[in-house]
Amino acid sequence: MTPPVFMPDVIMTVPSENDIATAVLESPAQVGYPSHKTNIDIQPYFLDFPFTIEGANFDDHLKMVKKHKPKIAVSPDIEKGLSIDDAISQADELLQYADDVILVPKSVRPELIPRRFRVGLTLANYGTSAPWWIWDYRHCESVHLLGGSPNRQIRAINHGVKVDSLDTSTLSIICKYGIWKNGRTVDAPDDWDYCKRVVESLKNYVGLVNQIIG
Repeated sequence: MTPPVFMPDVIMTVPSENDIATAVLESPAQVGYPSHKTNIDIQPYFLDFPFTIEGANFDDHLKMVKKHKPKIAVSPDIEKGLSIDDAISQADELLQYADDVILVPKSVRPELIPRRFRVGLTLANYGTSAPWWIWDYRHCESVHLLGGSPNRQIRAINHGVKVDSLDTSTLSIICKYGIWKNGRTVDAPDDWDYCKRVVESLKNYVGLVNQIIG
C-alpha cells in the first residue's frame, strides 16, 4: 500500500474582512489572522503574533489564542531581550490552546528550539530578520515559513528545509492586479472579481507546493 503523501499547510493571513476569509475557505488553503484583529467571525486555523503593532503584548495574544483555539499559533520572537527560557515558557502557555506553536529564533540558534515547537523561519521583507542562513534550519524537525513571497518560500522548500506549514499575505496583494501562477503574476479574465483571483491563486500555489514536496 502506498503511504499517503505529506502536504504542508498553506495559510493566507488576511485582514478582518470576512469576504476575503470566505474566499480562502473556498480554496485548498487555510485562514490566518494577526491576533490583534478582534472582529473575527471565521474560525482561524492560524493566529500570528501582531509584531508590527505598537504595544502588542503577549497577554493580549494569549487571550485571543485561548478564545479561538487555532490549529497553529505563533509565539513572540526570541529577540530584543526576551530570553529563550521566557520564550519557551510563553510558547508552552500557548500550546495549551493550540495544536502547534511556532517559535522564531532570532537571538538564539534554530537548533536550540525544543522539538515540541515548530521553528519559524522569517522570509518577510518587514520586521526584523534572523541572522541565520537557510541551511541552519535544515536539521530542524518541523519548520514554518513566516511570510515572504511565494517565490521566496519555494526557494526555501527547494533548499531542503522540512516545511510543515507556511503563511503568506503577499498573495492578497498580488491578487489586486492579477493571479499568481508558476511564479508569475498573470492577467485574470475580465469578469473575475478579487475573491475569484484569490481562490485561483491559492489553488495554483498549493498545487505547486504539493508538487515540489510530493
